[in-house]
Amino acid sequence: KISRIMGGTGIVLLLGLVACQTKKPGGDFTVTVHYINADKLEPMQSRRIQIEEIPFGSDAPPVILDSTTIVGAEGKLVLRAKAKNEGVYEVAVENGPLFLIVNDASSIEVELDMEKKERHYKVAGSPASKQIQDLIQEYSDRSLDINNVFAQLDSLKKFPDTDTMQLLLTEKKNKQIADLGGYVKDVVTKSASPAVSVFSLGLASQIMPRTEFEQLLAATVNRFPDYGTLQSVKKTFDQQKAQLEEMEKRQSARSLVGKPAPELRMPGTDGKPLSISSFKGKYVLVDFWASWCGPCRKENPNVVRAYDKFREKNFTILGVSLDKGKEEWLKAIKEDQLTWSHMSDLKFWNSESVQVYGFEGIPYNVLINPEGIIIAENLRGPDLETRLMELLK
Repeated sequence: KISRIMGGTGIVLLLGLVACQTKKPGGDFTVTVHYINADKLEPMQSRRIQIEEIPFGSDAPPVILDSTTIVGAEGKLVLRAKAKNEGVYEVAVENGPLFLIVNDASSIEVELDMEKKERHYKVAGSPASKQIQDLIQEYSDRSLDINNVFAQLDSLKKFPDTDTMQLLLTEKKNKQIADLGGYVKDVVTKSASPAVSVFSLGLASQIMPRTEFEQLLAATVNRFPDYGTLQSVKKTFDQQKAQLEEMEKRQSARSLVGKPAPELRMPGTDGKPLSISSFKGKYVLVDFWASWCGPCRKENPNVVRAYDKFREKNFTILGVSLDKGKEEWLKAIKEDQLTWSHMSDLKFWNSESVQVYGFEGIPYNVLINPEGIIIAENLRGPDLETRLMELLK
C-alpha cells in the first residue's frame, strides 16, 4: 500500500476483496495447501487455517467458507468452498500468513512456506490467482520505492538550499506514481478474469486521477457486462463522485482563489497598525491562527521552515491571530519562533478576519501574489513548500 500517495480519485472504493456475481466461469472449488515450516509459528497448538469471502462494499464480517487444523511442521490439507460465481477469496492462517486466490478453476494447488514474510507461496492451476499474486507483489515493491522517495523528501526539508534536489525527487516520485498507475491499468484492461479486474480497480482508484479512473471503470463494465460486482462498483463510484462534486461546488463558491485579497487592518505586536495591502509587491502568506489552537501550534514548524527557506525570495508571512489576550499571543509568537509580522484585533471568533475571509476553522491561510491576488488557500505541511518552490525557483 502506498500510504502517502496524494491525489487519486478522491473516492474510496471498497474493492480489495469482493463477493462476486457473474455468469463467467467460477463456482465450487478446492484449495490444496502443501505447507512447510508450520513449527516456526507460535503457538503451534490448535492452529487453524480458513478460507473466507469478504462481502463487497459493506461492513459485514468475513464469511468463513471452510476451515481446518494444521497438524505438524509440514503436510497437506484441503479447503473446500461453495461459490456460485468467480471471486477473490482470502486464505488465512491463524496468527500467520495469508494469501488471495481466485476460483477461476475448480482445483487450485498452493505451496506455502509459513516461515517467510514475503513471497511465501506458489500457486498452480489458477491463472487468475497467479495474476493476483504477481499484481500484489509488484504493487508492493513499487510502493516501497515510492515511499522511499517520500522519506528522502522529508529528510531534505531539514536542510537549507536543497531546492534543486527536492524538485528532482518530486519529479521522480510523480513519474513513479504515474508508472504504477499505468501498470495497474494494464492489468485491469488485459486480465481475462473479471474478479482480477475489479480487484485491480481498487488499487487504481488510489492512484489515478478521477477522470482517468472513470474511463477505465466504464471500459471494464463494458468488457464484463454480466459481472454484478462491477455494477455495484459503478453505482458506488457514481454516488461518491456526486457527493464529492457537490462538496467541491460548495467549496468553490466560498473560495477566494483568483480574487483580490480583502483588506484587513489591525494593530501589530507593538500596537501600531498593520494591513495586508502594505505587503503588496511580495508573495505573502496570510496565516490565521491563535495561541490556544493546538493544530495551529503543530503546524507552525512547517510554516517556520517555509519562511526560513523562501524569505530572501520576495516572500513573507503575515500572522493574523484570533487570540483574546495579548500576553498569550505574544508568548506563543516567542515560543514558536514566529519571526515575521503579526497583527490581531484580539476579538477571538468575533475578529474582523473571520467575517471578511469567511473561514470556519483554523489553521487557515491564503497565499497572495505580488499583485494582491489570492492564488492559493489552506496550504499546509509539505504543500506550502511545494507551491512556493514552484513560484520562487
